[in-house]
Amino acid sequence: MRQKSQSQEDAALRKALVNMRYGKCTPEDIKFLRTLQAGRRENQPKVSAKEFRNIAIICGRHTQKDEINTLGCQRFADETGQKLTHFYSIDKWGKEKDPASKSKWGKSKFAPKSKHKSNEIPFDEQLEIWKLRHGATDNFAGKLSLCLGMPVMIRNNDATELCITKDQEGFVVGWQAERGPHGKQVLDTLFVKLHKPAKTIKIPGLPKNVVPLVKSSRTIECILPSDNKESIERSQVNVLPNF
Repeated sequence: MRQKSQSQEDAALRKALVNMRYGKCTPEDIKFLRTLQAGRRENQPKVSAKEFRNIAIICGRHTQKDEINTLGCQRFADETGQKLTHFYSIDKWGKEKDPASKSKWGKSKFAPKSKHKSNEIPFDEQLEIWKLRHGATDNFAGKLSLCLGMPVMIRNNDATELCITKDQEGFVVGWQAERGPHGKQVLDTLFVKLHKPAKTIKIPGLPKNVVPLVKSSRTIECILPSDNKESIERSQVNVLPNF
């Protein structure tokens, strides 16, 4: 929770959600929840209202969220008169652990091995990997389509003292990029203005609440359209669009 205050409505919602979890909603809970139900009547919230235009949608499936983010990125760029800039990850074949090599304590008895002769990924295969939706790559994006002002969500705890924490929301205010493998643009640093951080952040040389996010590396498991799985060592800035 990143709330700095709590209204009566916040308290009522918290109580209703707790009761809902245990299947014990009271008549008061149900009455309150119905006041939040969107609809066409005058006294109902309108999903099309301006304040809800770029509010993130919580989905039950990654496939739904990925599609909403894809459509949201293009819509946001069109509405703000911008063009999307595409930033690609730097990928190499990773090493995979053989499940049969685990000891009874769960630790591997042998070093991970690569099933590829080289860790370099051929261009044709790399293109297909970049096309994968974010949920198929451990939510570590192969391609980020960004423009200024776009809402994003930080996906890793990089610096808690600077409020650069997982699920912190923010808005793109700038970036530094370079030309990477296969001639694609690669993010070096993404500058994000934090949305309602737990405290005010002031980094010398940057505006209030603006923080730099640098690319990081980790090994992920990619699920291909064929349902085959590949281990990939990926370098990318760990954020996702937040629609």
